[in-house]
Amino acid sequence: MIPVAKPSYYGYEKKFVLDALKSTWLSDGAFVNEFENKISRYVNSKFAISTTSATTALHLVYLSMGLKKGDEIIVPGYGYLAAANIALQMGLNPIFADVDQDTFCVTAENIKKKITLKTKLIIVIHTYGNVCDLDPIIKLAKSKKIPVLEDAAESLGSKYKNKQSGGIANIGIFSFQATKLITTGEGGMIVIKKNKKFSERLKTFRNHGVKYTRYYHHLPGYNSRLTNIQAALGCAQFKKINKIITERTRVYNYYVSLFRNIKGVKLQSFLSNVSQVIWIFALILDPKVFIDRDLIIKKMKKKGIETRNGFYSPCRLPLYKNCKTSHLKNSNKLSKNIICLPFFTTLKEDEMNFIYRSLLSFKKNKK
Repeated sequence: MIPVAKPSYYGYEKKFVLDALKSTWLSDGAFVNEFENKISRYVNSKFAISTTSATTALHLVYLSMGLKKGDEIIVPGYGYLAAANIALQMGLNPIFADVDQDTFCVTAENIKKKITLKTKLIIVIHTYGNVCDLDPIIKLAKSKKIPVLEDAAESLGSKYKNKQSGGIANIGIFSFQATKLITTGEGGMIVIKKNKKFSERLKTFRNHGVKYTRYYHHLPGYNSRLTNIQAALGCAQFKKINKIITERTRVYNYYVSLFRNIKGVKLQSFLSNVSQVIWIFALILDPKVFIDRDLIIKKMKKKGIETRNGFYSPCRLPLYKNCKTSHLKNSNKLSKNIICLPFFTTLKEDEMNFIYRSLLSFKKNKK
């Protein structure tokens, strides 16, 4: 089986994890601080706060902002729905803005249509390693005095106008789940450009509401801390981040050479000012040319190839039946027609050739 994703190890992982074990600091420890500092410097943000996951990171941001029931947050109609899911849990109202059909990213134009007096936060998702056109979004948000959060869970390493994604707006979050660019197994990070007070509030919520004095709770917080063992793995992976980016770029470029001019297949587009590091290779399949996308996924698995569908649009989920979603035409179309192919650093050209031939065998008319 060719898996859809798998992590790669580069020689330091075992040593660093053993160092963490030998230190006896299993929960907090030196590797946590080191990992936070590495990410902070990499994205040029003053503060970085590690968490158990990117979803936890979103939750902590909402809590630290003081968002309350009835507040609105604008989220893209296509992308991983963690930001919207946490909003529902807290009684917030996720307001969906449609995405561009070519980049899969939300736009300032579509965000503007959804801003109301109740809007407290704008979230952009850098889907599949792309980066949204941030300048007009940030300009719009500043004019309305609304903060912007970059969900960069899938875009570590990608740049917009030579700036690292996640570190451009007020707040950014990253994921280090097993399929991501670098991994800690599970884990996330919040990066804050320069607001120390907000950073300290995030840390307090992350640590049971405790600031400096042990067992003295300033607020009803959570235990959302990354462990020292996980951070050790992250530090080891980070040492080879440039090699990882090089290999992922190699895989992406070879895929593009195969699929660029194939009838019925459309690749994700990128703005000229975006330098992308792809998380997953996504294709839009024309349903007039190919058999049913979900059936293709099943048939590819029988050939020994794991593929995945795109994200579900909220239009297609009963969970969001009370949200207004009828305008999400692009998001819904992408949700129905995207297929994600295996993508990892050690993927070989002969494997990609096999994936390519297998996918094209499911055209309705193979001539």
